[in-house]
Amino acid sequence: MADYVIVGAGSAGCVLANRLSADPAKNVVLIEAGGRDSNFLFRMPAGFFPLMQTGKGNWNFETVPQKHLENRVLYFPRGKVWGGSSAINGMVVSRGNAADYDRWAQLGNAGWSWADCLPWFKAIESYPDGDPATRGHDGPMKVTQSPLDTMNPVPRAFLDAGVEAGHPFNPDLNAGHPLGMARMQGNYANARRQSASATYLEPALGRPNLTVISKALVHRILIEGGRAVGVEYSQGRKTFTQRATAEVILCGGAINSPQVLQLSGIGDPADLVPLGIAVKHELPGVGKNLQDHLSVTVKHRLSLPISSLNDLKPLATLKALAEYFLFSTGTTVTSGLDAWAHLKSRTDLENPDIQMYCVPLMYNDHGRDVIKEHGFLVSINGTNPASAGSVRLASADPRQAPAIDPNFLSDPEDARVLREGIRLAREIIAQKAFEGMRADEYAPGSAAQSDAELDSYIRQNANSIYHPVGTCKMGQDGSAVVDEFLRVRGIAGLRVIDASVMPMVPSGNTNFPTMMVAERGASFILSGS
Repeated sequence: MADYVIVGAGSAGCVLANRLSADPAKNVVLIEAGGRDSNFLFRMPAGFFPLMQTGKGNWNFETVPQKHLENRVLYFPRGKVWGGSSAINGMVVSRGNAADYDRWAQLGNAGWSWADCLPWFKAIESYPDGDPATRGHDGPMKVTQSPLDTMNPVPRAFLDAGVEAGHPFNPDLNAGHPLGMARMQGNYANARRQSASATYLEPALGRPNLTVISKALVHRILIEGGRAVGVEYSQGRKTFTQRATAEVILCGGAINSPQVLQLSGIGDPADLVPLGIAVKHELPGVGKNLQDHLSVTVKHRLSLPISSLNDLKPLATLKALAEYFLFSTGTTVTSGLDAWAHLKSRTDLENPDIQMYCVPLMYNDHGRDVIKEHGFLVSINGTNPASAGSVRLASADPRQAPAIDPNFLSDPEDARVLREGIRLAREIIAQKAFEGMRADEYAPGSAAQSDAELDSYIRQNANSIYHPVGTCKMGQDGSAVVDEFLRVRGIAGLRVIDASVMPMVPSGNTNFPTMMVAERGASFILSGS
């Protein structure tokens, strides 16, 4: 018998497993659908690119056809391994904008303003280069700023060109006001990815009161008398139950958490009854409000052979791996993501609404199709999407993936922001800093200039950049799934603690905000809130 059963060993679940099991009097069981992140690719910082290419440690979800993207079915990766998406992502340390969290609080979520959340962001990290007023110096997860001395000349030119184009240089985009050009910060250090598994879960594995059950698929939450008392799960062909005396905590993320709730009969009856699922508790917001960042790229050829294509040649790869395993040096000890920017699509905006990355390589299809020419790309996404979609069961079978519909570009404002992002990226690339290395534009191509031409390119090429949130949103209205303490409304002993509770997607990457939510959630549980 456990006190706490945690479903999902991702970014949030690892944090909770560590914090809750720190009390030796409490027994904690952590259940994960994937296996341990033991392959070296999960620990080598540059391993994220082959992980994306192979789909290892990944649910490898796909969306339903996106009607505003020419009915394309989009790849929708999510981590299925210890550490979850923190074990396979690009290791970008991003908090978003202080105003994001103030909006959460303004929506009726008391205690979730930037000032409230900042201490928990600081608790995550060890970033000695940051101002201690805004950055953590002694947290479990080490943060490294991309080093200038080893940076590829392309992202260095991107930073210089952005300043030439009139954008400020920002020494720390994570201090609350991310406007301008900046060197990337990544959760890697000492040649190792700093995943939630490596920094939170592994240090707790020796505790006798923590049990991790791997390769186990949770089918449903057990509910008795209006209270969550455990879960049913399977390993292989065998089905088991694990009971909880205190709480069941869903940490499956924006896709799996609403799926488990719906499989348990918690959700919108219109989604459950047609599949023959008995409604245990009507909660219409489950699976609604799916928000994600949609990304499009400007690809540009180089006149010099200085792209990362050189690092993908067989001999170069062997050399890099040898350096990594023998000396923990070389091109594999960083993420390769070195430069980024947060810019405004309109000058009258108070906060930036565009995020950009510069990558010294051209590719399509999430890196699974590398373009064999020297070039680079600028990835652009709007940070405050107006479009929202849903996650619904496609089947009552827990082994079947749910129907994921981000409903991208359903609001035309999102297309406008991406168009302006393309134009801003082009303006940066046209600056003097790129002279001597800049060739012609590969895509969308210099001929594409009008709104209609850029909209067509966006519809044909835009993809998720992997930041889904919101499907079990926190709030006070009728569509809220959890309250400000992350307790599921109407069911005792049940919380959701992961990215799905975010009422609005932050203006940046979501891994650190998810861990912040988990740190806060653990504090609620430990304090009896």
